Amino acid sequence: MALIGCSSNSNNGGEPTSGQGNQTNTPSSTNAPAESAVYEENGLPKDEKVVLKVGFFEAGMGREWFDYAMDTFKEKFPNVSFEVTYSPKIGDLTATKIAANNDDDMFDMFSAVLPGGNAAQIPLAESGKIESQEDLWDRKAYDSNGKTIKELAIDGEFEGAPRILGKTYALPNSGTTAGLFFNKKLFEENGWNQNPKTWAEFVELGETIKASGIIPISLPGQVPDYINHAFGVWKRFELAEINGRTDAFEADFREFRNEYSSPETVEVWKRVYELGQKGFFPEGLAALNHTQSQMQVLQGKAAMVSTGAWVQNEMKDSTPADFTWGFMAVPLGDDPESTKYIRGSISNGFFIWSAKPELNKQWAKEFSVWLWNLDVQTVIADKGGQLSVRKDFADDPARADKIQEASKAVAEYIKNNNVKMESGFRNTTLADPSYAQALKMINESTSQIASGKQDPLPILEEAQKLIDKAIAAEQK
Repeated sequence: MALIGCSSNSNNGGEPTSGQGNQTNTPSSTNAPAESAVYEENGLPKDEKVVLKVGFFEAGMGREWFDYAMDTFKEKFPNVSFEVTYSPKIGDLTATKIAANNDDDMFDMFSAVLPGGNAAQIPLAESGKIESQEDLWDRKAYDSNGKTIKELAIDGEFEGAPRILGKTYALPNSGTTAGLFFNKKLFEENGWNQNPKTWAEFVELGETIKASGIIPISLPGQVPDYINHAFGVWKRFELAEINGRTDAFEADFREFRNEYSSPETVEVWKRVYELGQKGFFPEGLAALNHTQSQMQVLQGKAAMVSTGAWVQNEMKDSTPADFTWGFMAVPLGDDPESTKYIRGSISNGFFIWSAKPELNKQWAKEFSVWLWNLDVQTVIADKGGQLSVRKDFADDPARADKIQEASKAVAEYIKNNNVKMESGFRNTTLADPSYAQALKMINESTSQIASGKQDPLPILEEAQKLIDKAIAAEQK
């Protein structure tokens, strides 16, 4: 795809892919532009050239959707161009720029992925380094016939969107799901159960697969939080409903209370430990990265992998022509009709750097709104492998058919089961270092627990002490 003002060199090692620099022409006059010199859609000047420096996280979704969005944006607003740094390690590069404290060298907007997660993002919001985008929910989309972003959002998206200190700082533009994605052809050839509805059926399936000499579930020990795609917080909600304490659990969860000591959390980790003792996960999983674990499924070495719906797009260059993706959730209950909880979240937004010129920030916000256009959303689904954030996306059957096979497999599972989506959003944030220490403790123990070599209970108890310390620090 031709791209004016932005190179597509993917082997840049995190260096800028355009030689335009970071120059932004400022208005030649302090007077407001004449009516004819502004865009009707947003009131911004047509005659002021702006270059937006973007830090783009190039990972499972690829870049084609983003390049398309930029192309169409520049066609509509030719005074705006982009200088993009594409990198799978854009978070590290952005963190380095933040530490350098050089506003001129900083990105105007950058993917909301930073090492340390919330612990790194909260100080940026508290210090006013990044712009709030909460107002964009009330902006009218460019192609919506007057409807706002909030009105177009799928039910629950506005309430469950990622926020920092109660505000949106990166308007989400795509949705995703996660769980166990599997080799459908392998399942069909062996007559394996593609839709186990109880924990007993799931364990029986895994034992059958293992007896055939195939790894039941692949996990990447080098990216330990990938286990959460199949066994994450959504499964705690599932157990809470089974236990008849949904409201109590949710109230605690949203505030980080009993994070690792709740009966549901302990039970989920006990189940992982149990599966590890049965040999359901790969030997030497600690050495696997996420693409290697996904490759095990493509090669027929493993039947399932804990990952997200982006897997099809991420692995497209390695996928055999006759391979078909299937999907299932891990059922934790004994009743086949009990609710199966799976991850359903929206993200993929961009932070906007507050110290940039006002016009740059305004155009960065306009581009974030532009990403909600239906044509962009279609490319996000077709080429990025993600779900649309718009409730009217599937109104057009041809457009809905652009959803990739892996996401369609999720839709098929939802159709055949009683499913609830959970994003895992919180009503508060924890900035104290003890919180990051707790996460580190869990992540460093995951491979041993999943290998059946580490009882999770002592780890959970220590992690809970750290969480309690972090909560206490927030309350001072």
